Amino acid sequence: MAPRVTTAQRDALSFVQLALAIAGAGVAGYLTWSKVSGEGLLCIGFRGCDVVNNSPYAELLGIPVAAWGLGAYLILAALALPIRGNHASLQTWMVALSFAIALGGWLFSMYLTAVEAFVLHAWCSWCVTSAILITLLLGVCGVRFYRTFFASHQAWE
Repeated sequence: MAPRVTTAQRDALSFVQLALAIAGAGVAGYLTWSKVSGEGLLCIGFRGCDVVNNSPYAELLGIPVAAWGLGAYLILAALALPIRGNHASLQTWMVALSFAIALGGWLFSMYLTAVEAFVLHAWCSWCVTSAILITLLLGVCGVRFYRTFFASHQAWE
């Protein structure tokens, strides 16, 4: 018999999603600022941050990739915020949207990580940190998605 998923457990996952998204927004914000201002990155552990951030792969549709990431992280943070009142269907779709954005962000992050490894042969510690954060976010959003759409339809007694 599976354990009952409590509101407190769901709230804890929302808090973890919020914390990870805020951390990701900090990383992406720093990368965006560096790209837009032309300032070099403080590269910790690797020496390829500027190579990666100044490569042609660092822009998508003329917008820095980090700015796209910043937007995604901010949306994921907003979707983790609690809603007052009885809006169960809205909360359900917020969980689904969180999972979809996290999955899309993770897929794009894995593509960019492959570019770092196999095309640029350079690593950016900030980019690796962002890849780790979006991976963790995908896990948290995936658990929330599962609990919302699948676990709630089973008998939990």
